[in-house]
Amino acid sequence: MLTVAVIRRLREHTELINRRSGQSSGQDEITLPAGARVGDFRVVTGDDRVVTRADLRQGMLVAFFSPRCPACEEQKPAFIRYASGLPGGRDDVIAVLLGLPEELGALREELSGVAQIVTEADVDGEMSTAFGLRGYPGFCLMGQDGVLAAAGFRADVLSESAVL
Repeated sequence: MLTVAVIRRLREHTELINRRSGQSSGQDEITLPAGARVGDFRVVTGDDRVVTRADLRQGMLVAFFSPRCPACEEQKPAFIRYASGLPGGRDDVIAVLLGLPEELGALREELSGVAQIVTEADVDGEMSTAFGLRGYPGFCLMGQDGVLAAAGFRADVLSESAVL
């Protein structure tokens, strides 16, 4: 019972920290902030599609995940639910998976049904750099002309956006 109580308390603390970080700005942001323009990039998806900033349309979702990230695992169900409901299907969703190829298999399999998959070794990859990624998970909803309409480290930032 003591272990259960400690785990519950840790979850409460994590939630409080997440809420506070979600309201902060500046260096605490996980990606570029809403209103910022994404940098240039050129990547190839697992389906051999070339994607650049010019391909990002309003309402598209770009998310960043790592298999070594407990918060990514926690946010994944909400991301999948949201991505599954987009009118353009997986053509409107890009999941950037960060890590070594041998550790990305399960995550790739889970997300490939709802997203185009891009893999990068770490946050210094082209898309990660273009989106100003400083950690994960990261969720970005695109506005017009390569500008972020919403961004954050929790999937609920997507449903709170007024873009859709």
